[in-house]
Amino acid sequence: MQTDFIKIVTEDTVEIITDETLREMKAHGTAAFPFQYYSEHFDWHRLESIEWHWHTEMEFVEVWSGGIECHIGEQKIHLQEGDALFINSGVIHRYQPPENRKQLHCDFSDILFSPELIGNRHSAIYRKYVQPAITNGKPFLLLKQETRWEQEIIACYRRIVEICRSDLDMPELRIQKDISDLWLQLARYVGNQDPERTNSKNVLTQARLRIMMQFIWDHYTERISLEDIAGAANISKSAALRCFRAGMQMSPVGYLNDYRLNRAKDLLFSTHGTISEVAMSVGFDNVGYFDRVFKRAFGMTPRQFARQERQ
Repeated sequence: MQTDFIKIVTEDTVEIITDETLREMKAHGTAAFPFQYYSEHFDWHRLESIEWHWHTEMEFVEVWSGGIECHIGEQKIHLQEGDALFINSGVIHRYQPPENRKQLHCDFSDILFSPELIGNRHSAIYRKYVQPAITNGKPFLLLKQETRWEQEIIACYRRIVEICRSDLDMPELRIQKDISDLWLQLARYVGNQDPERTNSKNVLTQARLRIMMQFIWDHYTERISLEDIAGAANISKSAALRCFRAGMQMSPVGYLNDYRLNRAKDLLFSTHGTISEVAMSVGFDNVGYFDRVFKRAFGMTPRQFARQERQ
């Protein structure tokens, strides 16, 4: 087994740390060989979600058993046994349990790899066959093995998994070869997208969303409005609402409140300030309102949470 390439992830070990743009901070693989295979098991009794994040690496997931739901923009993609999903570079996404909660666990594997594993950034291969798919291609591709081409792509992915789980010699060379084979199949379908539509619906929306989120992170302690958030991206209030609904399934003000509440939670855990001081420091000027929305979000009042954490 090529243990250098395999990481085992469960609900006890999953941790997504992001920067202020929601870019995942963890490296997948190494600078010398930017590839990583993950074998994952989640018990939905113990894990609520894997929150919004993105990475420059491309991601390919196959579900072995149970179910999982992936959110990409306004799309909710339900994956169950035998289904696979490709997520393009730079796409913001989130994982959570299936809505029906009938599938109480999920076992799946996934690989993350740099697009430059297919071809160096300055090469003709990257310029002709990789960059256009990243810039103008589909944000994701769902594969349900209902057609021959879907089956061929999944079979190619499984060959990569087999290399990771075996003791074959020259594993890096074998993986790079099969990553190229996988991309040869995927690029036909990922790149099959109208550039104008993609730029307006995907790339531009995500760019505006990140700008507005950055504004919220920088100014959440202040009194800011929907108009202020929209103004950060030079768009109208209605366009800001559409961006957040497409990318996060919530309103800008809803995201602002969630962000403030999570910062308040951190402060209640790490400081001994009063509830009023904490509320004011994260942008809530009404302590009664802060108390109500905190309890709605976390199931207990700020005072109860602080007492519990300090004990």
